[in-house]
Amino acid sequence: MRKLIKIIAVSALVIAIGFAALIGYDQYSRFKYDQKLLTYNSSHEWEWHDKYDRVQIRYIPEAARSVLRKVNLQDEYVIYAYKNDDYSLSAMVAFKVDCQPGNEIVTSQQYADGEPKKLVCSEDGDSLRYSVKWSGEDTDFTWEENLDGFRVRENFSNWNFDKLDQEVTLSKAK
Repeated sequence: MRKLIKIIAVSALVIAIGFAALIGYDQYSRFKYDQKLLTYNSSHEWEWHDKYDRVQIRYIPEAARSVLRKVNLQDEYVIYAYKNDDYSLSAMVAFKVDCQPGNEIVTSQQYADGEPKKLVCSEDGDSLRYSVKWSGEDTDFTWEENLDGFRVRENFSNWNFDKLDQEVTLSKAK
């Protein structure tokens, strides 16, 4: 009987150690994934603004404002969003590809006025970028573009822009 109790106790201990190791590995994997997102295609430090929705934030001292970003690892792009002085939203998408710094690509897509939409290569030659600005203060919409194969889709309804709005308001102090 004692031998049976010993076997059960040792078995329970081995199972508990295995379970703890599995949980530890899972936590470590999540930490490494989060670090990959926070450092993806950037030499700057980013932190979580909303970890649940995977939105990051970084304060830009030169602009005295913060910028939000969200990384899409699967499609290899990053969306940056910021608020203008009139509380309207501006955004930029950076598609991670090698390109010739400063080059412009005129896409077949056009704005409502007929002007072509352009992708511009970054100064580092590591991404193609496209910027937009929406009028009005509404951020309850989905941004979707297909720039000749460079696709972006992001629902801004889930992003919390309160901090950015507060910074715009504080910048108006006299």
